[in-house]
Amino acid sequence: MSTDPPGSTTDNERSRHWITDVQVTPGNNDPNCEFSAKMFVDDELVCDMSAIGSTRPLHWSGLLLCNIYPASTLTVRLCKCIRNKPRYFNSSPFTISEADEETGEATLELPKAVWVITVKSLTPAMANQVFPDELEKFNAIEGVYGGLQSEATLKYLFKYALQFASLVAKALPESTTKVSFLIYMKAWELLDQQAQLDETVQAILRGLTHIQDILDIVSQASDSMLANAMSLSTEAIIGILALLEDASAYIFNQYTMNDLARVPSEHAEASDTYDVEAYLGCLEELQKAFYSSWSPTGASFGATEAENNTPSDRSHPEDDAQTTSDESAKTGWYEIVNLLRPINPSGYDPDQACLDGTREVLLNRIITWTQNRENAQTFMWISAQVGMGKTAVATSLCQRLDRVGALASSFLCQQDDANFNDPLILLNNLICDLAMKCPAYAHQVAIAIRANPKLYSSHLSLRYEGLVKRPLQKLGRLSMPVTLVAVVDGLDECGDHIAQGKMLQKLYEISRLVPWLKVIVTGRPVPEMKQYFKPTCLHKTVVHLHHHDASPDIRAYIEGQVAHLAETEHWPSESIDQLCKMSCGVFLWAKLAVQYVKKSAFPTLPHLQKVLSNQKSPVTDHFDTLYASVLETAIDNDEKDIKVAYLRCIGAILVISAREPLAAPDLQHLLLAASQVDQRTLEQVESNLGPVLLVPDGQCITFHHPSFQDFVTDPSRSGQFHIRLDQYEEEPAAYCLQVMQRDLCFNICQLETSHRLNRDIADLNHRIDSRIGPMLKYACTHWIDHFIALPTQALVESIKRFMEGPKLMYWIEVLSLLGCIDIALAGLSKLSALDLGRFSDWDLVVYWAKDAHRFILSFYDAITTSTPHLYVSALAFAPRKCPTALRMRPHFPNTITVARGGVSGWHPCIKSIVHPHVIQTLSISPVGRKIVVGYPDGSLAIWDT
Repeated sequence: MSTDPPGSTTDNERSRHWITDVQVTPGNNDPNCEFSAKMFVDDELVCDMSAIGSTRPLHWSGLLLCNIYPASTLTVRLCKCIRNKPRYFNSSPFTISEADEETGEATLELPKAVWVITVKSLTPAMANQVFPDELEKFNAIEGVYGGLQSEATLKYLFKYALQFASLVAKALPESTTKVSFLIYMKAWELLDQQAQLDETVQAILRGLTHIQDILDIVSQASDSMLANAMSLSTEAIIGILALLEDASAYIFNQYTMNDLARVPSEHAEASDTYDVEAYLGCLEELQKAFYSSWSPTGASFGATEAENNTPSDRSHPEDDAQTTSDESAKTGWYEIVNLLRPINPSGYDPDQACLDGTREVLLNRIITWTQNRENAQTFMWISAQVGMGKTAVATSLCQRLDRVGALASSFLCQQDDANFNDPLILLNNLICDLAMKCPAYAHQVAIAIRANPKLYSSHLSLRYEGLVKRPLQKLGRLSMPVTLVAVVDGLDECGDHIAQGKMLQKLYEISRLVPWLKVIVTGRPVPEMKQYFKPTCLHKTVVHLHHHDASPDIRAYIEGQVAHLAETEHWPSESIDQLCKMSCGVFLWAKLAVQYVKKSAFPTLPHLQKVLSNQKSPVTDHFDTLYASVLETAIDNDEKDIKVAYLRCIGAILVISAREPLAAPDLQHLLLAASQVDQRTLEQVESNLGPVLLVPDGQCITFHHPSFQDFVTDPSRSGQFHIRLDQYEEEPAAYCLQVMQRDLCFNICQLETSHRLNRDIADLNHRIDSRIGPMLKYACTHWIDHFIALPTQALVESIKRFMEGPKLMYWIEVLSLLGCIDIALAGLSKLSALDLGRFSDWDLVVYWAKDAHRFILSFYDAITTSTPHLYVSALAFAPRKCPTALRMRPHFPNTITVARGGVSGWHPCIKSIVHPHVIQTLSISPVGRKIVVGYPDGSLAIWDT
């Protein structure tokens, strides 16, 4: 059995064979007797089955992978042991490939015994039978990986493996992929039962993002394309399926007792560990092999050829146009070029393309989309903020399309060049390019010009109508081997916003005129583009570059440019890592930084240090100019109120997003409440700041690069757009306190008892998600930081009201449920250390904060282990004179009280710590903030005091 299609294996090739069960009949009724067995494939021991007594059937089950040849044989040595006296029985060899395909069973007889051994394998025929039911189970899995709780949802990354196998099985039904799918499902069923995953399994799951990238590409292909395209990538697909089978087997072994666990071969070292690095490296190499072999244009061509082999009606004008002689066609487009005079040079510049091997997922995904004629979407907008590599992506697309004869036209708009920002010139170039690419179109345009010579010098709308729309409408039935694509880069730089809107409408209409032509435009998410795009372009798709992690590609670029310099000039070891980190996914930053460093006439280290320390340089100057331009365009300086609103929103976004990523709706809600800006104004601000602001659906709002914050917070760089961030901390702080006063309540997650530990409550995460919303989580974790950044008398009064009532207890309760009690301790410690004597009642707030800190610390273990013990234990057994308990107990009259004994004040011992070993040494840091102890085994433990 193999992952290859049937018939592809030769006598010298190994294939993968899965054994799932071994059964011995009749059973064992003798309590003094045990049976064990050893399995051999081609005389090599592959499995040692443990002894089974009389209390259970003689049946071993699990997963055993054997790499076999077509002529490979299997034998079993059965051991019967009575009172520690073994007796062995060897089966006759059985050729594995002769097992029953429908049942997977092979019967092995023992010549000198009454027992019969049945070995069951997972065959393609069996997999074919159960696959529909297993596929239905897979489709019923509802969970997804991602969001702000990635650790809790990590297991759902395994769905990528299942989805990949299901797609391959659909595209290549004759392959044995369904066997792989069933192996994966066995692993998934165990994964789904685990509350926690070990580090190795987590690493395996994270590696499956490579499969996610492949699925992102494959999802753009039609069913008819899929089979042809996958057949070209068979070798890579087989490798991926096999690697995922091995990973699934490891997961299976980790979480269940596998009776059929494989015995390591003679040449392999016995080890329970899984080589994660080898797995990830192999997966990455297979991913690259898939990319290099994936050819949607070849697949599309195959499908088109099949269509063209059917008889068709040749009575249409466009069919006649196909028979136009080469000389006539050449005359047609030569005449068009002569009249319209396209820019020279025009088209794409290969020097601006992405680095070889980078952006592979994105480029393959888009190329596949272009060749899918079954998809109703014919128009694509590649949207990205400034500097994220739109032009490089557009150029690479043009290169790839040109290579397979699918590039209809390409044009790069440039705002600062009159030759490249004129919509008429753009249209002329498109007409000329398409005429040279498609003789039938050139023929129709030549006819139109001869009929009306004024068309070539007419205004935009008339020229478009006469030389683009009408000629293309006559070619709807034209057969093309590949789908042609027109690429327009930087449409947001083509003329003014009115011209951009008109060109967007016309380019979209072009993509709908004939089935063999699609259009791709790139541009920043400026209001003009979004305004025309949403209502006008119905059959479209949008690709947001920030959704595609460019970090590996940027690293490849930086290392390719400066790795040799770093070595020869002895850069600090972390320099390249720092450059990659500081780029934050923005290619332009990486490019400018590299250019500046390499440009130095002297050793590069001084320039490098300037970049890494974010000092003024050509890198910062370039981005400062970009940001100033964006803000000047967005903000009308004649309207002071508008400018104030923009700066207020920018300041609030920066201070809030710096604390914690919030999903767009939640951040918008907080901004509306905290910055006193209405909904319409906020939406307009977000839209106008699109070139520098990321507003992804369901994800956090952030500025696209940290350099924007550096710009607006430095008055020497931002001038009139300067923002003092501390001025925008008061409003979020006030809103956080309002949210807590409004939403905090007793037993917020409705825990039924204090007898169960938090970790034993199966649905605790669901309760937390449903009852503690993102805004309340944010408020509970960040209100102190916002207050410390800009304390005011009003905020002090609000904090006093918050701490004097039961809301303080409810706050501690929420942080206990979230596993964030350390945030409460750190925050209260910060409050206690503030010197704000100028504010009324501040001394009282400090007094309460210090006692609340001691209260939590003293009952830390109880509060963190089981949240109800905040009330049942901590509040009940706190000292009689504890200020926190004195204020809280009246609000909880049913709390038990100590009738006799007890203590009146806090004990000098703050906390008792349990140690795993005897303490051998102890040391306290000079300032008393850390304690370190040493154990006899040489290990150390460190605590913050």
